[in-house]
Amino acid sequence: MTSSSYFRYPHVHAELVTFVAEDDVWVAPLQGGRAWRISSLGLPARNPRFSPDGGHIAWSVVQGSAPEAVVAAVDGGGFRQLTYWGHASTRVKGFTSGGDVIVTSAHQREESRHTWAHAVPLDGSVAEVLKFGPVDSIAFGPVVGDERPVVIGSVLSREPAWWKRYRGGTAGKLWIDRDGSGEFQRLAVELDGSLTDPMWIGGRIAFLSDHEGYGNLYSVAPDGSGLRRHTDHEEFYVRHASTDGQRIVYESAGELWLVESLGDEPKKLDISLGSASTSRRPRPLDVARHLAAAVPNQDGMASVVESHGTIHWLTHRDGPSRVVEATPGVRARLARPLGTDTVIYAADHDGVEALCLRRVFEDLPVANPGESAQPKTPEPEADAALPRPVSASDVVANPQPAAPSSISTDETANDGGTPPKQAASRLSGTRRIDFADPTRVSTISASPDGKLAAVATEFGQLLVLEAESGELREVASTGHGAINEVVFSPDSRWLMWTEPVSSEGSRTKLRLAEVTASGGDGVLDITDGRFRDHGPAFSPDGKFAAFLSERSFDPVYDTHSFDLSFPQSTKPFLVALDSVTPSPFGPAVHGTVPEPAPEVGAEPDGPAGVPAVVVDPLQLPARIIPIPVPQGRYSSLAAVDGALLWLATDAAGVTGEGRASTEDPDQPNRLERFDISRREVSVLVPALESYAVSGDRKHLVYLNKKQVRAVPVAAKVEDDAPDSVEVDLSRIRLLLDPLKVWGQAFDEAWRLQRDFFWAEDMAGLDWDGVYQQYRPLVERLGSHDDLVDLLWELHGELGTSHAYVTPAPVTEPGAGKQGLLGADIVSTDAGWSVQNILAGESSDPLARSPLNAPGAGVRNGDIIAAVDGIPVDRRSGPGPLLVGAAGKTVELTIINGPETQEPGKQRRIAVVPVADEERLRYQNWVAGNRRTVREASSGGFGYLHIPDMVARGWSQLHRDLDVETTRDALIIDVRSNRGGHTSQLVAELIGRKVTAWNLARGEQPGTYPAHAPRGPVVVLTDEYAGSDGDIITQVAKLRGIGPVVGTRTWGGVVGIDGRFSLADGTGVTQPRYAFWFTQDVGWTVENYGVEPDIEVPYPPHAYAAREDPQLEHGVGILKEMLKELSTDRPPALSGYRSLRPGKLPRRPQDVG
Repeated sequence: MTSSSYFRYPHVHAELVTFVAEDDVWVAPLQGGRAWRISSLGLPARNPRFSPDGGHIAWSVVQGSAPEAVVAAVDGGGFRQLTYWGHASTRVKGFTSGGDVIVTSAHQREESRHTWAHAVPLDGSVAEVLKFGPVDSIAFGPVVGDERPVVIGSVLSREPAWWKRYRGGTAGKLWIDRDGSGEFQRLAVELDGSLTDPMWIGGRIAFLSDHEGYGNLYSVAPDGSGLRRHTDHEEFYVRHASTDGQRIVYESAGELWLVESLGDEPKKLDISLGSASTSRRPRPLDVARHLAAAVPNQDGMASVVESHGTIHWLTHRDGPSRVVEATPGVRARLARPLGTDTVIYAADHDGVEALCLRRVFEDLPVANPGESAQPKTPEPEADAALPRPVSASDVVANPQPAAPSSISTDETANDGGTPPKQAASRLSGTRRIDFADPTRVSTISASPDGKLAAVATEFGQLLVLEAESGELREVASTGHGAINEVVFSPDSRWLMWTEPVSSEGSRTKLRLAEVTASGGDGVLDITDGRFRDHGPAFSPDGKFAAFLSERSFDPVYDTHSFDLSFPQSTKPFLVALDSVTPSPFGPAVHGTVPEPAPEVGAEPDGPAGVPAVVVDPLQLPARIIPIPVPQGRYSSLAAVDGALLWLATDAAGVTGEGRASTEDPDQPNRLERFDISRREVSVLVPALESYAVSGDRKHLVYLNKKQVRAVPVAAKVEDDAPDSVEVDLSRIRLLLDPLKVWGQAFDEAWRLQRDFFWAEDMAGLDWDGVYQQYRPLVERLGSHDDLVDLLWELHGELGTSHAYVTPAPVTEPGAGKQGLLGADIVSTDAGWSVQNILAGESSDPLARSPLNAPGAGVRNGDIIAAVDGIPVDRRSGPGPLLVGAAGKTVELTIINGPETQEPGKQRRIAVVPVADEERLRYQNWVAGNRRTVREASSGGFGYLHIPDMVARGWSQLHRDLDVETTRDALIIDVRSNRGGHTSQLVAELIGRKVTAWNLARGEQPGTYPAHAPRGPVVVLTDEYAGSDGDIITQVAKLRGIGPVVGTRTWGGVVGIDGRFSLADGTGVTQPRYAFWFTQDVGWTVENYGVEPDIEVPYPPHAYAAREDPQLEHGVGILKEMLKELSTDRPPALSGYRSLRPGKLPRRPQDVG
């Protein structure tokens, strides 16, 4: 097994260089040669750093469920975990001159992106917080007398190579304290780029920057003068630079480079790994973990199973599995049984997605002369009556992943770059049907007779494939996005689908077309597109179409604010396809009688036993029949004999904080069965994720928690009943080649950007050239974490926001989460003392300290002496004893502090540590800001913080909206807003103006509209407010809600939908939805941000002094505004019309 050569995070000391490869830390001679492994954890590692004396290496690596700082001797011995913070942001960044490890982390912070630096001793004792505020990196300068200069790098939204040429508000900034006085100033402020990785070298400050369009190494004098460039990389960014004070090492494209001095040219280090790569060896497919779908065949006795891009035929009760598609380097999707012995699916052979039809039980090919007829891997013996197990290594070719067609290097391609028509797979009985243009399939549906297949695409095309001829013809197309639901009629003559009619996807219509070779009357509209219609299905007798629709308008009043919503607006409907077919729920001349079963062959136009579907197009929409069930939240409708099936779920909160316990699982779907004749709803399956019905409509297969179970559709059966079969997925046995898997993942990620990036011309990027540039690096990867890094680099070339790569979280097998106690625990002479028990927020179940729980009785100053009976180590504290304790009951031995009634008394309490303190610390931060505003305004000003533009931010806004909008003026704080999609709702709410007053006797006056701010508004923003945080900031300016104070925002307003993921579940997003503003703002917010009306920086020394200059400035501006803009106040109770009638006048006839 060959070794990888993708090296990252280097550091140098003496004649050694350390780096990360294959998820471990290595050391190699600086002059080149073979490296040796320091760690063997096989978990993502970051930033190995030599200690000043060269005797140790510290780095961060996943321990349990989060990265922690660890250390080992250079020879690999003496491994020790230094931190027990349980936070995903923890990273080693270097050493102090005194030998402490510099570790950045957002643990004990209210914002998970605000990483602070800590000095952690090598013995794991008390860490010291370095009071520079949020930082990404630190470089201490040479000590001159009492002066100890320092340069810090600001917190980044992501590293520069992952968003190349980024110019938004969180672009890397360097701050310098030139004399150690604690006062910081910006360094090299004139450089318009992202400045990172500061290093002191020979009296100069070196750093990385991409202000010239490419990531390279630069340096300046401490006063910012004398800019020099020291590298000239144009293809790949210089990344992860570090120094020993004299030399600099860095990585670029997974290669290590050395700069001996700032006067020398860089040279590449020739290093090889000194062992075979275990992470590149073939690994067994974990079928359950990567399970994507299971679709039953015609009789419901077997299913087509998709897992990690491979397709398998698997009988339900027993027997072997059979490979349908498992070509290395190919992803197959959306497999459907077609007829009795064929499977149709989409696969990306040759880097181009096409349709494949596979005869499942076709004989295997005979070996060619000269080839061994023996399998390369042993095959188990099987009963002669069963299909023989197929070894994928025998029947699957092993082509190298090819470039996408537009840049194909395949010699068999024509001059236009079109890939060959036949796939590289040698699976017997497989046919490939190519699309006319590159596309991505969104769904496939097979006709009951096995002769046709409907294929819909992400680009709004609906095609029909004739299986025998391979002819593809278009039925319909739309300019509003993907078609996702398609079904055939029982006689295979008609096709029904839902088609979007608005690009937001909020409205769809149900359409119908005859698709037989003889043609038909064109496309018919069953619904008109005014609502969202979905879940189409034909009844087994072909007389009705069924569908679900959000067309129930019975609103619910909100309980927190004056608002109405439609949380359960879905109802099922039938459509009588023939005008003479009566409603099954309507009156009948002879009353309700059982309907006889159709006679076999009674309909002359249909196949034997299958009734012909008759459609009368006249007034078809008028024959929609509501099904007599309450409105609800229904999805995934299917029709079976005499019944309809659908998934149902109850309306529940989005954040999950309204559950009986926040630890409770998400609200599950349940599968309901509506009996048409009895008009009764029953539950077939109480909890599931998805299901599919067999071709004969008598069985179904459902997925739940990575398990597959087959059950009948007629009635509920218990799990232990003979008719309920748990499908044994372990019978699917296959080895995956990591390099081939990574190559396919790279190719697919590249194609997805090509096909779904918001600008069809890629905004001028040579995307084909980008592929050619990065694709060779795949062959050098050593782990999935390397792949993730490479995909980030690929996406970074877009220079656009929201191009994310999101792998599954990496944890140690079976590890729990670090337990946290919701308080600051500090080391004192008496032991580890509880300090600052966080008060929490009663309305937020995630903001409660375990030490404040009833019965705990812990007070500030108490000592934690033991955990679960084990004494707390005076050096390392309780952290090591709380590993994996989150959510579990633990015993604490408490010694009462000096301020208690019984000082020194020892007692035992039971608490449940939490896994995350962020919400608790956030609510304390909000409460502290509100106190500051109240005190500075003598109680007159309100304060609201909005942490994001999704459900959490909406709830936080409403938590105090009623109280805060009654004040004389209001601060709206969107700093660190993480974005989302609710900015238009928030803008309407905070932008309300008082236009009237409600007055009632004995009550306080209220504004109309409700919650309208009564006085001037100031909006606070900063560089960490992004996406919808950018948008709310810009909208506040455009609508004149109030002056914006702070710093320029993140600058990312090309949105995403998260629709696609790779075969292993890694999420990859494509910037699809560009944002353009009116009033001459246009496209300018993307990759720049929103400028505040009044700029107020937040320098490092303000954090050290616990000051908030932006909040203080906002209060000051409100005071000035109130001098000119008065607060709206209710009218005095005078001047209204008197209701007393006047004196009765004289009779009209008596007048005059």
